[in-house]
Amino acid sequence: MIQSELNEMAGKIVMVKLRDGTTVRGVLKSFDQHMNLLLEDSEEIIDPKTSVKRGMVMIRGDTVLFVSPL
Repeated sequence: MIQSELNEMAGKIVMVKLRDGTTVRGVLKSFDQHMNLLLEDSEEIIDPKTSVKRGMVMIRGDTVLFVSPL
């Protein structure tokens, strides 16, 4: 179920909220069964007007609260 949702988001821009409160936006390149995510052209959202470019990032699945399409 979750994997089919992530498959639909592959190649598209997603927003990922992490357990520590961090929000990251980027293109979902790939994922695995543990919900580890690989994002390309990512940026960390500090507040609505501020973001920091992070490039290609790998996010561990156990740190993810949710993934949302944009």
